[in-house]
Amino acid sequence: MSDQDPTSRRGQGDDDSRRYFTDRPSAQAANRHRRRRGPGDPTTTGSIPIVRVEKSLPDPTIEYRTPDPSPGTSPYFEVRYRSSEEPRTQFTEPPRQPGPPAPPAQPVQPPRPSRSAPDAESHVQTGPIDRVRPAGHAVPFTTAGQEAADTAAAPDPQWEPEPAAARERAPERPAEPTFDVLESRPGEVGEYSRETPVYPPVDESDQEPDFLDSDYGDGDDGYGDGGYGDGPTVGGAMPARRRNKRVLLAVGAIALIVILVIAGLGLKWLGVFDSRTDYDSATGSGSVLVHVPEDAAIRDVGQTLADAGVVGSKRAFVDAAESGPGVAAGFYDMPKGISAKSAIDMMSGADRRVGRIIVPEGLQLDSKESTGGHTRPGIFEMIAGATTIKTDDAEYGVTVAQLEEAAAESSPDELGVPSWAREKVEELTGDHRRIEGLIASGAWEDIDPTLDAREILRELITRSETRYTAWGLLSGNDSGLSPYDTLTVASIVEGEARKEVDFPKVARVILNRLDRDQRLEMDSTANYTADVRANDLHGAAYNNDNEWNTYKHDGLPLTPIGAVGDRALHATENPADGKWLYFVTVDEDGTTLFAKTFDKHKQNRQVACRNKFLTVGCE
Repeated sequence: MSDQDPTSRRGQGDDDSRRYFTDRPSAQAANRHRRRRGPGDPTTTGSIPIVRVEKSLPDPTIEYRTPDPSPGTSPYFEVRYRSSEEPRTQFTEPPRQPGPPAPPAQPVQPPRPSRSAPDAESHVQTGPIDRVRPAGHAVPFTTAGQEAADTAAAPDPQWEPEPAAARERAPERPAEPTFDVLESRPGEVGEYSRETPVYPPVDESDQEPDFLDSDYGDGDDGYGDGGYGDGPTVGGAMPARRRNKRVLLAVGAIALIVILVIAGLGLKWLGVFDSRTDYDSATGSGSVLVHVPEDAAIRDVGQTLADAGVVGSKRAFVDAAESGPGVAAGFYDMPKGISAKSAIDMMSGADRRVGRIIVPEGLQLDSKESTGGHTRPGIFEMIAGATTIKTDDAEYGVTVAQLEEAAAESSPDELGVPSWAREKVEELTGDHRRIEGLIASGAWEDIDPTLDAREILRELITRSETRYTAWGLLSGNDSGLSPYDTLTVASIVEGEARKEVDFPKVARVILNRLDRDQRLEMDSTANYTADVRANDLHGAAYNNDNEWNTYKHDGLPLTPIGAVGDRALHATENPADGKWLYFVTVDEDGTTLFAKTFDKHKQNRQVACRNKFLTVGCE
C-alpha cells in the first residue's frame, strides 16, 4: 500500500502513522487524471500532508512530506514538527516565485459525507490536535475554543461519543467550510488553489529553445513526454510549438500576398496588360494641344497622347518610339486619330511645335527693318507667333500689343524682375523697353500658350536670371561694373562685334572710354531707336537725341540694347588687356581693326571704304 492509498484503516489500533486523503466532490473532476506515484517517485508534484503520531513525539503532528530528492538536485524536502505552543497549524511549502495577489477568500462547499467522516458538523482544525482517535473512527477537526470542552468530556483515552449535555453547553458557531488537506486554505497556507499548479523556479537560461527539441514534428500532441500529468493543463495557454506553427503560417501567407501584389504592379508598369490598339490614319482630323513635360518617360508621353485621342493606346506608341528618334519636351499641336508611327514622325520635327522660340544674340524686343528691305522679328513677335494656336476646344496665345502692355504697366514683382535690375525697371514704368536685355538669348522650348502675356514674360525673365547667374554675372566679374551695367555693356558688344575673338577687345574699348569719360559713339546704340537698322549710320538716326544714342549722351545707354548671350557676357566680365580706344568693321565677314589713336582709326576706316562696306566719311 502506498503512502497515498486512500483505503480506510478502520479497525487497526496500532500507533502507526495515519494518513487521511479527503477530496471534495468539486475537485474530483480535476483529480481524475492525476497519476498515483510512490513516495520515492521523483515525478511527484507538490507536498503530501501526513498526520503522524508516535510515542516519541510530544503531540500529534501534521507534517508535509515530499519525495526524496534525486542526487545532485536541489532539496525541496523539509519536515517541521509543530510545538504545542503554536496557536495554529503551519505548513511548510517549498519556495515559490512571487505571484499575483491572492483573491478574496470564497466560502468552500462542504464535502460529501463519507465513511471516514460520519459527523456532518465537523469543523476544520485551527488549533493543536489534543489526541489521536482509535482506529476505525474518523477524526473530527474542532476549533481551538472547543478543545477544552472535548478534553473534559472525554478523559478516557478511548474515544467515546460526546454526551448531549456537553454538546448543549458548547457554544454554537457557524460551521466553517471544510477543505481538502491537499489544497491550500485561503489566507493561511498559500495563495493559490489546488487547480493552480505551483512549480519550482526554473532558470530559463538553462533551457533549450523549443525548436531544438529532437522530438519536434514526430506527431507530438504539443505537450511533450515531460509534461505535468497525463494530459494538458486545464485552462493553460496554447502550447508554444502549435502557436509558433500558426505564426509561421500567417507570416508565409502575408509574404505570398505581398509578392503577388508587387508582381502584379510590376507587370502592369511594364505594360503587359496594356491594350495595343492602334489607328491606321497618317493624317487624322481635328486638333488638340499636347504637353510633354521635362524629363517625361516615353510611357508617360504615350499615356498623354492616348488620353487626348491622338493615338489608339499607350502601348502602341511605346512600341513605335523604340525605333523612333524620340520626343522633345514642350507643347505640340497634334491631330486626333493617327497611328503611333505618324505621331512619332510629327513630334520629331518643328512644324507641330507650340511655344518654342530661339532668341538670337543681340535681338531686340521690337521688330526692326533692315537696309535690305526685310524685317527682322523681335522677341515679342516671336512669342506671339509661337503661342498662337486654335484647337477643337479653345484658342490659345498672346499678341504683340498684349506683351507690350504687360511689359510697360506690370510691377517688377509681377514680371519677376531680379533685384539688381529693379531700380531701372521702376524708373522706366510705362515704356515696354524697360525689360530690354532681361530675356536672355538661346532656345526657349516650352513657353506655355495657355498663360497670359504677363505670366509668359514673368516665366521668361525669371528663367533668364537663372541663365545669367550660371554665366557668372553675379560672380567672377572683373569688369568693375554692376550686374545691370555689365549686362548693358555686353549687349553693346553683341551689336558691334561679329567674331567671337573680337568680343574681349570690343569690351576693352568700351571700358577704356568709360574710364576716360569719353563718349562711346557706338552705331548700335543709335540704331536701337532707329526705324531702319543701318551698318553705315547717318542722317536722322545719327542725330536722334534720345537716351540710348551714345553719339548724343555720355556714358551707357538707358537700358541694354538687345538680348545677351554667354559669349559676350564672358568677354565683358573678362575683357582683354589693351589701350585701344577705337575699332571699325571693314568687311562683310566681320573683320574688325582696333586702334589706340584717332589717326590710326581714320586709316582703318579707309580700309572699310575700299571694301565698299562703308560709304560715309570716305575720302
